[in-house]
Amino acid sequence: METPLIGSSNIINEEPFCCYPGLNSSEIGNLWNTYLNVDMVSVFVKHLSRHVEDSDIKPLVEEAVQLYEQRAKDIRNIMEQDNLPQPVGFTAEDINLGAPRLYSDIFCIYYLFCLERFIMPRNTLTWGLLTRSDVREVFNKSIVSSMEYFDKVTNTLLSKGLYIRYPNVTISKVTDFVKKQNFLTGFLGMKRPSLAQEIATSFHIVFLNSVGKNLMTGFRQVAKSKQVRNYIERGIKLSDKIMGIFSAHLREEDIPVPMFWDAMVTDSIEPPVSDKLMMFHIGLISTCGAMEYAYLMTLNFRHDLKAKYLLIMTEAGDFAEDGTNIMIDNSWFEEPPRLVDRKKLINKIH
Repeated sequence: METPLIGSSNIINEEPFCCYPGLNSSEIGNLWNTYLNVDMVSVFVKHLSRHVEDSDIKPLVEEAVQLYEQRAKDIRNIMEQDNLPQPVGFTAEDINLGAPRLYSDIFCIYYLFCLERFIMPRNTLTWGLLTRSDVREVFNKSIVSSMEYFDKVTNTLLSKGLYIRYPNVTISKVTDFVKKQNFLTGFLGMKRPSLAQEIATSFHIVFLNSVGKNLMTGFRQVAKSKQVRNYIERGIKLSDKIMGIFSAHLREEDIPVPMFWDAMVTDSIEPPVSDKLMMFHIGLISTCGAMEYAYLMTLNFRHDLKAKYLLIMTEAGDFAEDGTNIMIDNSWFEEPPRLVDRKKLINKIH
């Protein structure tokens, strides 16, 4: 008799033929967090979609609304199926559809570009932490749609002459092995020329922070709470500091610094979204930024460059934590699912 392979449908993988097992801790946590993220984005891009006019950019913004609404629906369906507590998320109270335009069409497409640049690796990391096939399918669908959508956004940027290209550099044509430890040094003595990947990462960080600064500039302009405005002001200053640090590295190597788009925000002072949504959005980009910085640091070998990443990761982490505290103070922070307190259960019995 032939021995079935492990993982075949009649030995291990019986999910298609039986009820799904309960969600595990990783699936519960990631479904909850991802739902809040995509729900927030779906609400925010609705504001963008109401005002965008460019005939090439408008379809992309409208598609983003549909994509993120569908992603939220897919996750909520699994939560309902498994009787999980439903997040409140973001509702009609968090958006003012009658508010004037806050951002330009050019900002919209750069925002979508950066958004998917953040979402794709985040969902890919999450996908590797999942077990149940229906949950993996939801994230797999999201990853594939993000890749396809990112291609559309990138191609539109290229066709409109808006794509900010990474610098062209002249490299050595000789392949060799590193022979001395001074390849790693950067604080003392002569620094070696930067690697192509070190230039690309610095350029990338300046670009991302420029778009993030414009997002926060708009939020600061319309936020109702002074506490929130002050926090956003601090975020703008942090973005300026980070751009300054990595722009200096590019200038040291005679590399052009990415252009800034300070004209991307209109003069509107009427908030299109709630302070709660603004704070959550800043928290999301801070978290995604920390992930991005950690990855980019691995592509830098010089000690002085690594130190720059460690500095901004620490400051970005402190900034994100302070934002969470503000959300808690204002009852805006939804608590993720926690374990049952078994000590309290025992005390109820005895």
